[in-house]
Amino acid sequence: MNAKYKNCTVRDSLLFNLLQDSAGDTEPQETESLSSLFVQRDISAELKSLSDLVNQQGTTLLELKSELLKMQKENTGSVTEPKVAFSAALTDSGTVGPFSVQTQKVITNVGKAYNSNTGVFTAPVKGIYYFRFTALGFIHSNAMSVNLHKNQQTLMHIGSYNTHGYHEFISSGLTLELEVGDEIYTSLSATYKLFDNSNNSTTFTGFLLCPV
Repeated sequence: MNAKYKNCTVRDSLLFNLLQDSAGDTEPQETESLSSLFVQRDISAELKSLSDLVNQQGTTLLELKSELLKMQKENTGSVTEPKVAFSAALTDSGTVGPFSVQTQKVITNVGKAYNSNTGVFTAPVKGIYYFRFTALGFIHSNAMSVNLHKNQQTLMHIGSYNTHGYHEFISSGLTLELEVGDEIYTSLSATYKLFDNSNNSTTFTGFLLCPV
C-alpha cells in the first residue's frame, strides 16, 4: 500500500475514534439537560392549570356568596314586612240605605285590620295604602253615592242618579298615607241607596302598598 494512503487511513481512523469518544461524553449530558427542561415545562404547565382552577373556583364561590346574601335579604324582608289587605262586599239582601255602609261579607282580611261589624279599616302600621270602592244601583229614579272617610274627615264623594232602571256602577279609589290607628270607612248620603247580592257587585277594598 502506498505510504501516503496508509497514513491517511490511520489518521482518519484516529479522528473517527476521537469523534466517537467525544459523542459518548456529551450525549448523556445533553439528554439529561433536555429531560430536565421538559420536566420543568410540565411542572409549569401543571402549576398554571392549578392556578387557573383555583381562580375559577374563587370566582364561583364569590358568585354563590353574593346570591346567598341576596336570598337572605329577600327572606328577611318577607318575614319582617307586614302584610295587610282586605276586600269585602256589601250584602246579599238587595237594596240598602241610607246609613253608614257596612260591607259585612268579608272576602279577604289579611292582617285582620278590617272590622266587618263596623265597616271600619284601622291601619296597623304607618304606610302608604290604597283603597277602592265599587257600588251598584239599578232602581229607577234612585240616587246612589259613596263617601270615603279618614277618621272624621270626608276625603271623597262619588255618586250617580239612575234614570233608566238598569244596572249602573260607580267606582273610585285613593292612595293614602296613614299613621297607626287611622280609620278608613265609607258611608251613604241621606236618601241614597246601593244594591248588592251574591254577585258581590258592591265592594270595599284596601291594601298596604309599602310601610314608611
